[in-house]
Amino acid sequence: MNPKYERKDGEDLYEYGLRLIEIKMEQKPDDLDWEDIVEAAQLDCHRDSLRKAASVTPYSGYAVAQHFKRKYSAEDRPDKEQYLGELDIKIAEVRKEAKRFFDQRREFNKLVDRIGRAENLEDRLAEAAVALNESVPLSMDKSTAYAYDNNEAVIVFADWHYGMVTDNIWERYNTDVCRRRVERLVEITSERIRLHRCRRLHVLLLGDMAHGAIHTSARVASEELVCDQVMQVSEIIAQAVAALADTVEETVIHATYGNHLRTVQNKQDSIHADNMERLIPWWLEQRLGDRDDIQFPQAEYYEFLYFNVCGYQICATHGDLDNVKNAGRTLNTLFVKKYGSGIDYVILADKHHKEEFEELGIESMIVRSLCGTDEYANGKRLYSTPGQLMMVFAPGVGADAYYQIKLN
Repeated sequence: MNPKYERKDGEDLYEYGLRLIEIKMEQKPDDLDWEDIVEAAQLDCHRDSLRKAASVTPYSGYAVAQHFKRKYSAEDRPDKEQYLGELDIKIAEVRKEAKRFFDQRREFNKLVDRIGRAENLEDRLAEAAVALNESVPLSMDKSTAYAYDNNEAVIVFADWHYGMVTDNIWERYNTDVCRRRVERLVEITSERIRLHRCRRLHVLLLGDMAHGAIHTSARVASEELVCDQVMQVSEIIAQAVAALADTVEETVIHATYGNHLRTVQNKQDSIHADNMERLIPWWLEQRLGDRDDIQFPQAEYYEFLYFNVCGYQICATHGDLDNVKNAGRTLNTLFVKKYGSGIDYVILADKHHKEEFEELGIESMIVRSLCGTDEYANGKRLYSTPGQLMMVFAPGVGADAYYQIKLN
């Protein structure tokens, strides 16, 4: 127990106990527990018994003691009633301030807990990355290089929901299925890259790469813990990017986050950017940072990815806050007003189905999900083929080829 709570000279055990209880009730210090009071005052009772006796009702021992303490302090005053009234008001004000302080402290502790969880996961990721770089290095292998053209490819990785388990009439999905689909996706994408002789590859990570635990249904439908989901899917992405990077001269990684890995379950209480998915690009840099053919541009536009491909501007984001039919107009207006540069293509995810819309020459599209139809979609009879999107751009042409890579 903190030395400042030690017994004073001339203070008997009963008075000592009352003083500690008063400190506990009025100041609510973190370093004074009810068990400390039981031991210090040598009481023969459980700490919960003392806590309840002191605080359950207005007629508890502590409340009665405080009542008579105030009454006797005013006994010899001529303005007794006024004094007691003022005393009650001051006590109420002190309690309100104390309540405000404890509310602020509680919110601060929540923030510290969130930061602690993120730092703990980052430490675990760093240790795992070092071990993997030694045992499974993702080194460069350009042995299958060819004569590049000036075309550039864009491959979208979105809504993998690694860790989710579903088995319905339309879809069966788990971590093994996810791995097989990624292998097939890499194989098909590599073929298309060689077909178009692409010089540069843009890899878009549009979020919800792991299933997370934002809802009870998500926790029930997961076969891996969230931290394990993030670490494992990060490594799957790293290996996929390494394989694809070997087929081109230069690879650029553009990463944003979804909504399934937010750190606070309640959407209203969460901060949009407070998201564990932001650790994935950090992991990719740990695993692929030694390769000089892979670039990791810093995100400058919050949750939006904004970049140039063959002279055409692409804006991409997860899509949980967007509608495909007005995203082109809205985001183009935003970027012209804020950054003085327009948009030619908008790429969204989140909705788990393919959809396209064009307005004012801006092409907007929703990308299929790798996971396909989950239990939520099955319950609403919303069936969609699992897949991902690849685009090939040519200078002066823009998007010259669209590949809806189906993975069912």
